[in-house]
Amino acid sequence: MPRVIFLPYDIRLEVPRGTSLLAAADEAAETVPDDFFVGELCEGRHECGNCCVEVVEGAGNLSPMTEGERRLLAELKAGPAIRTACTARVQGDVTVRIPAPVKHPADSGQARMQAHP
Repeated sequence: MPRVIFLPYDIRLEVPRGTSLLAAADEAAETVPDDFFVGELCEGRHECGNCCVEVVEGAGNLSPMTEGERRLLAELKAGPAIRTACTARVQGDVTVRIPAPVKHPADSGQARMQAHP
């Protein structure tokens, strides 16, 4: 099974081929006490960009970009190493960097949106 590494946490897990990076991130999130990743808020419709990750290694081991993903990343002016975790599917070993984690303000108990890359 392919291995996915999530930086900066150095979380390593094996996932079945074809698993979305978002599903892998959800599984990885269970291993850390902090807010790890907000993930998709638009349910994969390529509207929010909140699930963007930076591919550090293994970009060729992800599924090709869809037209919707390409359009959203262009709107966000994202760099060439950025992918949407809701769309990118793991085909082989890959290392991704999660943007700055979301922090819960002490007084509200609500997560704040993370900035787009």
